[in-house]
Amino acid sequence: MFKLNKEVTLTGYTLLVPSVSVGNVAQLATDLLIETLKLEKIGLLWHPALIPIVGPPAYDHDHDQTTTTAELYLSEERKLVVLQIRAPLVGALQSDFLDKLTDFIRDKQLAEVIILSSSFAHENHQVGARPYKYLANEKFLSVHSEAVEALQWSPLDGNVIHGGGYAAKLLAACTGKELAGFLLFMYVSEGDNTADAVQLVSLLDQLKKPLLPREEDGGKIKLAIPSSWKHLFGNAAPVNVY
Repeated sequence: MFKLNKEVTLTGYTLLVPSVSVGNVAQLATDLLIETLKLEKIGLLWHPALIPIVGPPAYDHDHDQTTTTAELYLSEERKLVVLQIRAPLVGALQSDFLDKLTDFIRDKQLAEVIILSSSFAHENHQVGARPYKYLANEKFLSVHSEAVEALQWSPLDGNVIHGGGYAAKLLAACTGKELAGFLLFMYVSEGDNTADAVQLVSLLDQLKKPLLPREEDGGKIKLAIPSSWKHLFGNAAPVNVY
């Protein structure tokens, strides 16, 4: 399933997985993380559930590489592995994909899985509530309960995330194999979701602090914008149509 470019021991690492969901916010946030931390691409992921795509480099620091549907990135310094997935899963093959992915997580003895996702803004029925919620299984909370409580985030009441893709199913698959799992998602509307992605990766930094670099004064996080973001909405309309 995975084709790795180098032999790495991932015992004790955190795995970050975005779910293809509303506004592609999770993918955009993952882009920010990969570009900012200049993560090293260490492999590709192959499975019939993945719709094949290929394109030019997505990141400035990865300029001599092509971009494919699912790629694995690594930070040995932070003990972090990131799986960037750029296309939705084929529905009929989704369960097999999640089963094999969680087998990989278990076999490589990764410490925990953090899943990023998003949901439709109109599904947030609490007036004045924060535009994000989380789900966590008992295995994750047994280690990080104090850190999660300190954030004072609101957990989701239930386990259905409308528009959230495979996020809830991946968390359930992790729970079924006794893997520590945490799911963080935002309520968003379709459109220019780059600001939502910045907020989501900022929330991730709060959960795993210190994760992202800071400005010189040690305050705000310092993000690098991927070059691929220049093409989020395609080319401008030709002037001769006006």
